[in-house]
Amino acid sequence: MNLQRDLPLLLPDNAGLRMVVETPKGSGIKFSYDETTCTFLWSRPLVAGICFPFDFGFLPQTLGDDGDALDAMLLTDLGSYPGVVVPARVIGALRIEQFRDGQPTKRNDRIMLMPLHEHRAEDLVEVAGLPSRVRDEIEAFFLA
Repeated sequence: MNLQRDLPLLLPDNAGLRMVVETPKGSGIKFSYDETTCTFLWSRPLVAGICFPFDFGFLPQTLGDDGDALDAMLLTDLGSYPGVVVPARVIGALRIEQFRDGQPTKRNDRIMLMPLHEHRAEDLVEVAGLPSRVRDEIEAFFLA
């Protein structure tokens, strides 16, 4: 199964959506899903001292302005593994403009999610409800 093209985005009865984890929380390596081989590839190491603060991945059957599936970050204290499919709910989005040397600026937004079965944060309904320190750390991560 191709996780990008074949996995439905929406859960039955529109109870939420699915996120595919590419890079787990704590990783200093960025992984990416290769649709041709249906495998997870080592994309690049992050800058020394930087690691993913939460699981990072994509929403299947979506397409962002950058030509890739929509990026998603799963806000939970627990990490998982590449290829794990997480039932989740949207709590917000970050509008991000990506600058790369010699290339035009492009939008590369991030959808912020909570796992559906994260009982420790059932009352968190939007990103604004996160502690300011967590919001600051997410901002610092994306700026780095």
